[in-house]
Amino acid sequence: MKVEAYDDLDPTVTGDVHLHTFAVPGMEVRVGAAKDDEDGSSEFETRLIPSVQYYQIELGPDSLNKLHDALKPFIAAAKECEPPKGRKVRGK
Repeated sequence: MKVEAYDDLDPTVTGDVHLHTFAVPGMEVRVGAAKDDEDGSSEFETRLIPSVQYYQIELGPDSLNKLHDALKPFIAAAKECEPPKGRKVRGK
């Protein structure tokens, strides 16, 4: 059985295709417990929590260049760092 990789953006590209993992930052809205206001009413507290969603995509050279071009202004303003260490998951 032969498995051939293809570019997820351009399925006609099958050569020099590699899997890439990337993270996209975002904000998640969390609703907390109700808090009592001064007027006696209860209102649910909401807050924004930073979140990250991870993705994987197979890209050929042209698609990878398009991704790099789109990220150029963000990379230029950022500073390079080490990848985040995995967090330990607490048992329930």
